[in-house]
Amino acid sequence: MRYLFLLLLILPFSIHTEEYEFKEGDEFLAKKYETIALFLYRADATRVNIARDLSYSLDDFMSYATVDQRDIYKIRKGETFVLTESLRDGDIFEVNLKSKRTSREKYFVLSEDLKKSSIALITEES
Repeated sequence: MRYLFLLLLILPFSIHTEEYEFKEGDEFLAKKYETIALFLYRADATRVNIARDLSYSLDDFMSYATVDQRDIYKIRKGETFVLTESLRDGDIFEVNLKSKRTSREKYFVLSEDLKKSSIALITEES
């Protein structure tokens, strides 16, 4: 009886968990100000991703995965970017930013941040 009750509790969560798989060529639009952080260097994005995966303590995280704030670009409302290349089995993406505020186009983003942020996927209508 306990197993049936447990199954009934878990079943709704397993049915409604639809995770979108991001792929190269997806274009996103930021809905809010400073919704997501883009990393200037691939190594910075990789270090932060590894530190999140290994669940470091706060001190270890701060010593291993700190990134200089000058190497992070925070996307502002209305800016768009396109995923161009998948790295580390889809954990990190290289993006091309379409913005007038910066002259640089190539940045890196964590897929975990894409899932948790307030950005909208721009769909191509044919």
